[in-house]
Amino acid sequence: MGGVYAGQAISEFLKTNNLEDLKQYQNRWTARFGKEFEKQVLARKILERIDNNIINKLFDTITPEIVSEISEKDDFDFHTGSIIKLLGLKGSIKTAQTLIGGEIKKLLS
Repeated sequence: MGGVYAGQAISEFLKTNNLEDLKQYQNRWTARFGKEFEKQVLARKILERIDNNIINKLFDTITPEIVSEISEKDDFDFHTGSIIKLLGLKGSIKTAQTLIGGEIKKLLS
């Protein structure tokens, strides 16, 4: 979608030669993807703090059925929805326990 927005902004600019038309790319892109990127930054901050063992435990909860459903139905431009599906409700509880356990181990060592 970002590429589509860029193409539309460039096309409009070429018709009008008005630099304001190019700014529409940033406005549309931010409106469409801004919240998604905020969520991804938060997820990255959490994931940067955990070690490989905990990451492996998180991936152990993912089933082939979940991967198949995400591959067939989810939107490539919005990853946080897929992450939530990957973990599911049980996965979310297990994930929280794993993350909290990892943080407690860091505090005690």
